[in-house]
Amino acid sequence: MAEEKLIAKTETIQKDPIIKAEIVKEDNKEKTIFHYIDSEREVDIKTRTLLKKENKTIYHQLRKDWRTGNVVPRYKTIRNIVLEGLSTKLPAGFSQKASRRYGATKTLTPFIRFLDNNSNVEEIILSKIKNTLLIKKQLVINLDDLEFIRKNISSLLRIVNEKNKVFVQNYFAGKFPKYFNKTYEKYQKGTLYRLLSEYVNLDKEISLDDKKALIDLFDKLSLSKQKIFEKKDLVLTKEKIEVKFYEDVLHEFEKLISFKRIKEEKWQNFFKDNAWIFSQLFAYPAVLFEDQAYVGGKTIYDKEGKYVDFLYANNLTKNSALIEIKKHTTKLLSDRPYRGKNVFNMDKELSGGIAQILDQKSIYNRQFDSISKGSEINSFNPKCILVIGKLSDLKKEQHECFELIRSNMKDVDIITFDELLEKIKAILNLFKNEESK
Repeated sequence: MAEEKLIAKTETIQKDPIIKAEIVKEDNKEKTIFHYIDSEREVDIKTRTLLKKENKTIYHQLRKDWRTGNVVPRYKTIRNIVLEGLSTKLPAGFSQKASRRYGATKTLTPFIRFLDNNSNVEEIILSKIKNTLLIKKQLVINLDDLEFIRKNISSLLRIVNEKNKVFVQNYFAGKFPKYFNKTYEKYQKGTLYRLLSEYVNLDKEISLDDKKALIDLFDKLSLSKQKIFEKKDLVLTKEKIEVKFYEDVLHEFEKLISFKRIKEEKWQNFFKDNAWIFSQLFAYPAVLFEDQAYVGGKTIYDKEGKYVDFLYANNLTKNSALIEIKKHTTKLLSDRPYRGKNVFNMDKELSGGIAQILDQKSIYNRQFDSISKGSEINSFNPKCILVIGKLSDLKKEQHECFELIRSNMKDVDIITFDELLEKIKAILNLFKNEESK
């Protein structure tokens, strides 16, 4: 009789299949609850809850206490990781397996442990659209911030692993040189990025040797036959550098144009450092030929010479172009109308600037042969540009008058400082649009 009972029990055990999978425990219109089952080890743990109406997935941070056999929280304070408004797949840094309860991998374990040991956070919300925010027991973390953390931890782990490997091998190489060779550290991906983003005063403290090393590195990467960088990556890197360059120029321009008092030399130095800005004013390829260029006019006593702020040249025909710089604070029109409500006189600074550059052009043309010897530049009715004032300083009724004045200037193009500023913004937006594409 006892033997029959034993056979029956054995048959029952054999009939029950071994389950090692995540299964649906509850499903309705509002939510679906999943459990991970391992019947062989007697594991039954709630892993995730899909909230259908809220478009969220809650990953429950639970584990089995093998000493008591109970299901308990995995961490001291953290209970849930919530994936908000996304697919059901967790981002890099978390296990994708239910058998591991969707926990953090080693690249995000330091992040989770820090929060668990140093905060009261019970719920971590992963968001693609929200900014990172800590509110009492809830941490909302943007996925870009999370990826930044993961990349840096991953980089540090690789560095530590490589250092440990090199240390151990070199230890044995020192003790037993016949059996082991000395080795050197290999560069680990992300090390350079981590170093460059780690220091707040990098732009001020970087040395000439550092700059040379960076330039040499970029040359090696772009010219190397090995595919260290794909062409697309180099293009993207170049675009990012150009965007940063234009942003810095824009910031400097906006700073100067905000000053209520400024010397012309400040603007001259700025445009000298950023000569490409004036190139945008020509319908043809133009390059800076000379700043503070002598255009003639000296007497026999070597006095009264005429100098133009910038001398540009057509890159193809080598024809000249003269640019004179005033200040952004310079008035353009008189305050009171000359006739009616919308007819205004030119301010003396504007009329004086026009007369000045026309005088420079006249002398330049007359004495061109004598002053241009040995240079590759021509003078075929040179273009004249006067940079002066701001459109935004004009009253509404003055705009039409100003446009009529400058559109009828046959020999001088009048450009305002805020118009130049808008050109820089347009170029920056163009690069940013290309970068986003």
